[in-house]
Amino acid sequence: MRQPIQDESWYSYPGMVAIVTARHEGKQNIMASGWHTYIGSLPGIYGISLRKETYTYTLIEQSGAFGVHFLPAHCSEIIQAVGTYSGRDLDKFKEFNIEYEEGLQVDIPVLTDAYFAYECRTLSITSFGDHEWIAGEIVQRYRDDSCFLENGLPDFSKLEIPLYAGRSTYKILNQESAEKNHPLHLNRSK
Repeated sequence: MRQPIQDESWYSYPGMVAIVTARHEGKQNIMASGWHTYIGSLPGIYGISLRKETYTYTLIEQSGAFGVHFLPAHCSEIIQAVGTYSGRDLDKFKEFNIEYEEGLQVDIPVLTDAYFAYECRTLSITSFGDHEWIAGEIVQRYRDDSCFLENGLPDFSKLEIPLYAGRSTYKILNQESAEKNHPLHLNRSK
């Protein structure tokens, strides 16, 4: 049964982790973000939540651009590492051998291991509590077509997706786990 609680707790896990990249005047960084979402269309808008103290936030604020990437499960150690260390202290791209290409529309690193990615131009930054909500217009999309079915859904026979469960713990969404979850089909006709 539900019990009222007084402590400040959050419940948003498990969930996908977005990897955020940014660059300004030759300095670049990469970090993990657990709080993010697609928030609009025509134009496409994606939002990420970062603490103002992060190095990535500083680069986004200065450059007006950022990248959002989704990495497969075999990259979970990289996801954990870029979410643990600060870019002020080390070059995470070099330290963890992270390969990237240059963005086509904005000056950001685009991760070559990503199965899906966005380049975004910052539209607004709004403070909410101890985080900044950064909304960006999606100006370029990337997709590894080999990881998706014709209907646009992930092909779990070829793609394993890491789901962050909190406290450095990941669960893997793959063909086996997807088959255990039977899809719900609603009959909407009356």
